[in-house]
Amino acid sequence: MPIYEYYCSKCNMIYQFLVRRMDEEPSPECPKCGSEELERVMSTFSTTRKSTGDISDMVDDPELAGIDEDDPRSMARAIRHMADEMGEDLGPELEEAISRLEAGEDPEKIERELEEAGFGEEMGAPGRDPGLYEA
Repeated sequence: MPIYEYYCSKCNMIYQFLVRRMDEEPSPECPKCGSEELERVMSTFSTTRKSTGDISDMVDDPELAGIDEDDPRSMARAIRHMADEMGEDLGPELEEAISRLEAGEDPEKIERELEEAGFGEEMGAPGRDPGLYEA
C-alpha cells in the first residue's frame, strides 16, 4: 500500500496518507484544519553521498570556497548550493528573494520587503507532520 504526501496551504504542513485502494485517486482532508483543498506533493528522498553528516562537510565544500558575505550574488549562490545539497525546496518566496540577490539587489531591502509582506516563521517552508493518516 503506497503512502502519498499532501500539502495543506492553510496549515503550511505536509501530511502522509496511507492509500488502501489503488482504483481511485484519494482525496484526503487535512487532519488539522479539515480543508479538502490538499495538493499532492513529491515525496522527499535521500541520496547517498560520502559525508560525515556534519556541517563541516559544507564548510569544506569547494563550491562554497571564496564566498563573499558582502556580495549578494555570492550569498545567493551559497544558499542555492546548500539547499540543493540538503534537498530542500525553498518555496516561491525564498526563490524570489534569491533571484533578487542574484540580480545584485540590497539584501537588507529584500529582507524588509519580505517582513512587510508577512514572510516569517509561519510563512516559511512547510512543516512535516510525523503522523500517518488514512486517505
